[in-house]
Amino acid sequence: MPLYRKHKSSGRPKLPRTSYEVLNNNVDYGTRQIDHYPRPYSCQVTPYRELDFSERTKRAAQAVVPFLLGPCKAIFIGDVATGKTSLVHRFCHESFEGNDYTATIGLDFEVERFQVLNQAYTLQIWDTAGHERFKCIAQSYYRNASAIVVVFDMTRPDSLLNGKRWLDEALRLNSRTPVLKFLVGTKKDLLDDQALCDIELEAIKMAYEINAEYWPVSARTGENVTKLFRRLTALAFDYGVQRAMETNESLLQPPGNSLLNLYFLRKEKKEKKFLKCFNCTIN
Repeated sequence: MPLYRKHKSSGRPKLPRTSYEVLNNNVDYGTRQIDHYPRPYSCQVTPYRELDFSERTKRAAQAVVPFLLGPCKAIFIGDVATGKTSLVHRFCHESFEGNDYTATIGLDFEVERFQVLNQAYTLQIWDTAGHERFKCIAQSYYRNASAIVVVFDMTRPDSLLNGKRWLDEALRLNSRTPVLKFLVGTKKDLLDDQALCDIELEAIKMAYEINAEYWPVSARTGENVTKLFRRLTALAFDYGVQRAMETNESLLQPPGNSLLNLYFLRKEKKEKKFLKCFNCTIN
């Protein structure tokens, strides 16, 4: 979150409300507020076809008692120098250092806090190393992922082909629970129209094959970066609430409050009872 500092006093009478200036505010924190369901890059290249948050999620968000949903762990994987770190830095810090490349050792970690439907939600971004010698270190952080983002360099077709191998390795360590999958092409700004068209056709084929949502982005210009992260966060929040409602275990309330669980348990029982009676009437 941004750091704040009070303005220095100018000898004038104090105002009822203190004004602040934002320090190091390169980030638009308004993008961390999600009130509407973000759209995919292409409705044709996504396995997630919902047009809005689920009814369960909207009911939970509108409840009187706020809840604390477990954070979304999003792991970014792919070949070395595909732009994973630049992508993350563009979103988290609104910065781009294209001329100062340094390979990630092990992994980098960022935390972004969102307000989704007025509920607090945390996105953990795990930027893993793409170099072979760091792969064992990086893979130790793959477990318990909520979302897997396979990143490839649109100027290097071989990095797209290697993306399936990276995904298979990550899925092998996340086989117990379903995860969201994204295929993200970086360095879009470096391609002319024909080259972009050619690589996108191959990327779309890959996205269908691995059942992932496709996004082309540019960390240099910022194109589609914020949209991608907002989309990922909203999907993870929606899926997280639905899983929590099904198990009735992961939705956490402030200590001493059990109203939310009671509300939904009673509502679910009421709906099931109504459905049973309705079916009996028809038969």
